[in-house]
Amino acid sequence: MHNMKLTFTAFSWIVLTVVMILFVEGSAYGQALPYVNHTEIGVLQNNQAIGPHTSFTLQTFNGVRANQWLSLGFTTGVDSYQQTEIIPFALGARGELLSKTTFSTLFGLDIGMGTALFEKDTDTAWTEGGFLINPMIGLLIKTDKNTKLSLSVGYKRQVISEFTGVLAPTNTSGENGLPPGYHSLNQDKFTFNRASIRLGVFF
Repeated sequence: MHNMKLTFTAFSWIVLTVVMILFVEGSAYGQALPYVNHTEIGVLQNNQAIGPHTSFTLQTFNGVRANQWLSLGFTTGVDSYQQTEIIPFALGARGELLSKTTFSTLFGLDIGMGTALFEKDTDTAWTEGGFLINPMIGLLIKTDKNTKLSLSVGYKRQVISEFTGVLAPTNTSGENGLPPGYHSLNQDKFTFNRASIRLGVFF
């Protein structure tokens, strides 16, 4: 199961590398690949009252403008739940329905996976992230020629799994579907379905 964790970590580094390439390319080639950033802060709220079930969220979208209204790139950040902190790495899209007024319509979609990079794993207990999806819609408010403030609402679904195992050094062949070295393994799967409310800056 640790191989899955390594896969998530490797994917995360690949996404970060591509984000940096997009940033450099967008900066170097300006008009050919205009760089776009959308950084937001807010809360993730389930259907309970605001309080212990409210989670902090910070995310940043980095990409390039595909055309006048659509930008494509990657999104990362941190989502702090009671059980754990999840670092999302997702393919992202941001769209803007242009307007001649101060306000315009924002919409977006992030699809990818989350990783529990901040968790202290051991050989007998560890946490793994999983699939995430986050559609959103909101408003953009012009502040100057290039920068806009954003207010968005959306829905975020994330999955994590907590594993606890009992070691068995003699099980070197991975019998009964278990990974080598384990006598037993238990998985608890958690699915977070939260409404997102965020304020941000778009440029």
